[in-house]
Amino acid sequence: MNKKNTINESKLARFSAVAGAVLATGAVNAQIVYTDVNPDVLVDAISGPYDLDFNSDAAVDVTFGVQAIVNQTGSQGGFSFTFNGSVATVIPAIGNGVQQILGSGSSSTMVVTPLNNGDLISSGAVFGGSVSGSLLGIAGIADIPLLAMTYPISQGPFLGVSDKFLGVKFMVGANTHYGWARLNVTSGADKILIKDYAYNQNADLPILAGMMVGLDDVAVDQKVTIKTTLNNATINVTPDLIGGRIALLNMAGQEVKIVSINDVNTEIQLEGIDTGIYIISAQFEKGNVTKKVYVK
Repeated sequence: MNKKNTINESKLARFSAVAGAVLATGAVNAQIVYTDVNPDVLVDAISGPYDLDFNSDAAVDVTFGVQAIVNQTGSQGGFSFTFNGSVATVIPAIGNGVQQILGSGSSSTMVVTPLNNGDLISSGAVFGGSVSGSLLGIAGIADIPLLAMTYPISQGPFLGVSDKFLGVKFMVGANTHYGWARLNVTSGADKILIKDYAYNQNADLPILAGMMVGLDDVAVDQKVTIKTTLNNATINVTPDLIGGRIALLNMAGQEVKIVSINDVNTEIQLEGIDTGIYIISAQFEKGNVTKKVYVK
């Protein structure tokens, strides 16, 4: 599977939304280490578990596994049953209490959460490593002899999903890092497909699910969005571009207004400016981004 290392405008906008947390650490360039699992890894009951080591330090961070369940007995509501099926799990390496998976609930009752592309993985999320939180999916048939009936069991947050992301935090030495892994899980919970994964090399800094490259690797025009209304223009930039400036130019190239970029969102008021066509120029050491606007 070949995957292109790109980051789209929507992802950058989401990353800018958490710029405060990034800037508070004094580091503004997320260094993303991305690994394309090629070919994709298929985990089933025959292949056995798969250990994922995000940063290749020979320390397992999470283990994916599929177990076939044959004639397992139990009881529920006073009725005995026999279950046949499969269960898919992800087990974090929690020896030091830090390698954990992202979910919902509390850290002790956590249910793992399938993330969408662009979702934030950071210290503000709920992480846990309990057995109850390791379930990706379970599916099969329960047979209840006393009632002479069977019923299907099909549950789990990742069951039957494609291209969803698992959020993880793990340790490198004494530092906490955040990462993601892209998964498919079959509706029968009998196969897990691991496609790719990534982590933020900068300790304690967030990562977006699906983020493959750091900001240093992205072209300037992909880091800037310019939106206009009749009365103002809003310029959104990634944190590494803070310190640039925005110039409003008339068609003769004259600067009508200058605004410094001191945050990820900067606004230019257009009220009181003569009617006409202008150019908004967002200017940085690495290049400029321009957009024509009409002021009424």
